[in-house]
Amino acid sequence: MISQSCTETTFPVRYAETDAMGIVYHSHYIVWFEVGRGDYMRQRGWEYAELEAQGYYLPVSELDARFLAPARYGDLVTVKTWLEELRSRKITFAYEVVKDSTGEVLAVGHTKHICTDKAGHVRTIPKEVREILRAEVS
Repeated sequence: MISQSCTETTFPVRYAETDAMGIVYHSHYIVWFEVGRGDYMRQRGWEYAELEAQGYYLPVSELDARFLAPARYGDLVTVKTWLEELRSRKITFAYEVVKDSTGEVLAVGHTKHICTDKAGHVRTIPKEVREILRAEVS
């Protein structure tokens, strides 16, 4: 279920993202999830680079994607991104990729992220980041 506070990121499918069959190669959807996630955080006044500067990272610990219909070169697609779960050390984002011209859902997915320090040790997500996001899942 899409949250009321989802972010929408729209862009055209580039030729380089398609395979020999003329459809978007599956790994590009994962990149699109990342683009949506970055926009989601920026629209809430937070940049991932700021977190890294403080010595924290949010590596992907789990990812799933389900492909429902193909996107093709030139299609305008929108990645809808929302926060599904927020815990002290974990964030889960959800995604829906939609073809703009028809509203058809092309793919859905989730990414789970664990907060770590540079050495890879699990850490608590900084308080200011949790405060920004807490209202999103309440």
